[in-house]
Amino acid sequence: MSTAAPTCPGCQAPRVAGPECPWCGIIYARAEARSARLAEQARARREPEPPPAVDPAWLAPPPDLRPDVLPAETAAWDVDAEEEALELKLRLAALPVALWVGYLLATGSARFIVRLFTMPLHELGHALTAWLCGLPSLPTLWVTYTAGTRSYLFALVLACGLGLFVWRGRKERRRAWVAWGAGLLALQLVCTLLPLWRAEQLVTFGGDAGMMVLGTVLATSFYVGPHNYLRRQALRWGLLPLGALALWDGFATWWSAKRDAGEIPFGRMEGVGLSDASKLVEVHRWTEAALVRRYLLVGALCFGVLAVLYGFQVARARAWLSARK
Repeated sequence: MSTAAPTCPGCQAPRVAGPECPWCGIIYARAEARSARLAEQARARREPEPPPAVDPAWLAPPPDLRPDVLPAETAAWDVDAEEEALELKLRLAALPVALWVGYLLATGSARFIVRLFTMPLHELGHALTAWLCGLPSLPTLWVTYTAGTRSYLFALVLACGLGLFVWRGRKERRRAWVAWGAGLLALQLVCTLLPLWRAEQLVTFGGDAGMMVLGTVLATSFYVGPHNYLRRQALRWGLLPLGALALWDGFATWWSAKRDAGEIPFGRMEGVGLSDASKLVEVHRWTEAALVRRYLLVGALCFGVLAVLYGFQVARARAWLSARK
């Protein structure tokens, strides 16, 4: 006697190995917890157990109904539907609001306060770039100490760590982990093979450029899944504004420099040496036009990534509203 394959309690599609149904979006664990809670309440009242949320014998979707449409009679999932609707509204509103507020703060009179929050990301951008190039580096709040010679042992250790990250992602079926790990491994290989003089240029450039890239990554963390630690602990509400500030802090600097060359942050910092812009122009012989253009290109790509991600959220919201009609 064969046992029927488990199905989704919402749309009756075959159950997959992931945490939620790819067709109707119902989270399996939440559905099971709700069924168990209803059963416990029924036993406490000495009543028979309630029927499942969706009985396939009398509530099977008609053949012409798309599998991603939840039947209208499934009132047991109204709470989940309300939560999903709220989450979609937040995903549509949070990013534009954060970027607008970030723009006002990063270009206003409080810019020096903004720099207190974004400078660690600037220094981390230097350090991450150095690590990918095989250069040991130690970031602090206001300066990053980077070795003058490449360490292939350090590069090997970093590659092993990224490889372990990819292996763990495949084992736990986390495609995002695999994609990030594989991408960073490929980037590390390219950067490690660069000549040392070009790697030093890249590390210097990686300050403001890395700050904008890291800001974009932090902003996109708002769109993690329901089981992600950042969402369960509400950390995404702090990472989103920090990412918006970092992105605008870097981009506004070089947008101003495009209109006025006097805004390029040339100079020398006490106890540190030449600023990044001065080092790239005076030591590495970049032209001012190339310096500004390359930073603005990084910023434009970062805003482009956020625009594509936001467009995907808009399309998802429209699909959800169409399914509820």
